[in-house]
Amino acid sequence: MSQVVKCSLCGEKAIAIIPYARLKLCKKHLMEYVERKVERALKRYKLVNKGWHVLVAVSGGKDSSTLLRILSKLSKKYMFKLTALYIDLGIRVYSDKSKQAVVKLVEQTSTPLIVVNVKEALGYSVPELAWKTRRPVCSVCGVVKRYILNATAIELRTHTIALGHNLDDLIAYVLKEFINQNLGQIGKLGPKTETIDGLAIGRIRPLYEVYERESLLYVLASKTPFLPDECPHVRRDSLEFVLKEQLNKLEEKFPGIKMSLARRLALNIDKYPQLQQELSKCKACGLIASGQLCSLCKLTKQALGEPMGPKLRVYIREKINELFGKQDN
Repeated sequence: MSQVVKCSLCGEKAIAIIPYARLKLCKKHLMEYVERKVERALKRYKLVNKGWHVLVAVSGGKDSSTLLRILSKLSKKYMFKLTALYIDLGIRVYSDKSKQAVVKLVEQTSTPLIVVNVKEALGYSVPELAWKTRRPVCSVCGVVKRYILNATAIELRTHTIALGHNLDDLIAYVLKEFINQNLGQIGKLGPKTETIDGLAIGRIRPLYEVYERESLLYVLASKTPFLPDECPHVRRDSLEFVLKEQLNKLEEKFPGIKMSLARRLALNIDKYPQLQQELSKCKACGLIASGQLCSLCKLTKQALGEPMGPKLRVYIREKINELFGKQDN
């Protein structure tokens, strides 16, 4: 008969072992541990200020669900306001299930929710846009999501956008960019990016020091609604996934190596070269672009014959007005 592993803090049955912290934690103390990590990140990296309005990107997955659950608790203590954004990509059953999880979560946390339905707004879902442009679904998805996040934050006049990137994801992205020598991209992968007035809203990553496994344990322990299914378009043979697998092996051998790298990256983030792209306003929609048109307007002009950024911004404005009314947000 196996011996029951006890919590290092209270002696109750442990549900998690945290090797790098040399801790065994019960359900209660595991939840407190993850929540303290997020709170510490907010303070250590100065991610939010009192009175701010934060747009939280929620997908229904474990990470963004953990993010919203914890930020909803911390928002009362640190006096900032939250609005959640769910982007319905039109990926058949997967999108329906993820939306259901998000709706349950925002009801539990009493968080206002904006739902942007890509097919309703543009006439085509993300997979359909990918087919029309003959581009990979993940590539089109990235363009569409980044645009909608920024456009919604601009229209809502939020101070920042909170993303659910966990520590494992970020370190894998950093190594991928280093291998490809895209050093300018590494500077965007720290705990936060700054706002570019009128063009792009800055982003924060409150789960910067939270491991992927800790995020999963948190939603299970807290009974937070989430969708465990993986997006059907995810490629597990991609460089990021291979790097994550190898990094997990390193973490087993050297507990805490990912955390050490993340913290050192945050300290040195300003030393990485800044991208030398000349930024401007998109001539169609007025948001950030590196040429005459932004990525979304280029994509939709190719796929649909016209840049759809302006129409998408109107659609988003209508969704905000439905939720908050025509007033200062």
